[in-house]
Amino acid sequence: MMKTYAGLTALGLILSPMAFAHGPHVPLTQQTQPTPIATTDLGDGLYMLQGRGGNIGVLVGDDGVFVIDSQYADMAPGILSAIDEIAGEAPRYLVNTHWHGDHVGGNAIIGDTGATVIAHEGVRERVTVDVTRDFFGQDSTTPALPTSAWPVITFNDEMTLYLNGQTVRLIHAPTAHTDGDTFIYFEEADVLHTGDLMFSGMFPFVDITSGGSFLGFAAASQAMADMITEETRIIPGHGPLSAKSDIEAIVEMLEGTTAAVQAEIDAGKDIEAVLDAAPLTPWVEDWAWGFIDEARFTRLIFADLSQASAPASE
Repeated sequence: MMKTYAGLTALGLILSPMAFAHGPHVPLTQQTQPTPIATTDLGDGLYMLQGRGGNIGVLVGDDGVFVIDSQYADMAPGILSAIDEIAGEAPRYLVNTHWHGDHVGGNAIIGDTGATVIAHEGVRERVTVDVTRDFFGQDSTTPALPTSAWPVITFNDEMTLYLNGQTVRLIHAPTAHTDGDTFIYFEEADVLHTGDLMFSGMFPFVDITSGGSFLGFAAASQAMADMITEETRIIPGHGPLSAKSDIEAIVEMLEGTTAAVQAEIDAGKDIEAVLDAAPLTPWVEDWAWGFIDEARFTRLIFADLSQASAPASE
């Protein structure tokens, strides 16, 4: 079975997000060997692992090892080795924050160790079939993952787990980075793992071909900010260990950049005229990066806002 998602061929982007590792911001084709795993001890049995792909969260204790995201398949052996050094055992649970390849690519290898995979229902819907998307003028097909990689426990809105002395809340954020995003809050440790609902200090990638939207991304960012304090430590999907102020800066940036592009749309400009106007100039120096540069971020916002304001077809 294959699912096909319509894209936005007029916008001129030809690069699939699956072809990039968000961490070092270079194409996968340039990677010759797995990136070493860096481990940060957050206390309370919690760790942050960084390699190539989305940042990983790990909770260890008597109830077993709980892992958030799995990066790429070629990273999985190093991830398992790092977890073994921390806990002396393989993962018992693996949660995916969303379906992108830099967060689920190691699922099969970790799943083969016996880990139970948990995710939002939307993640299972996508990883169990071939998915073809028209991503800015280029068809991109992501093949289904092996069955050992599939989530076997899913949820729709929220799920709570009680593990290793932690109340672990899995909360769905609709139409944000994708339509199947989950952020995870460890209540007693006061640690938040955002998945790709946070690209710390960077323009975020909003995957509008997977149900994401800028309005939903901003709403999810605000929801996360509202539930934490200045002392909360945040494991972002990409970027360094962060704080509430970093999420608040993202909310402010999204409000400013979307308003700037909307003003150009309201003036009747097409995408090329908007690019010429360079409405995102005030934010580029601080927020643009390798994959989501000024032009791509402008195109993404323009596509999303134009799609949202288009009259519904009868």
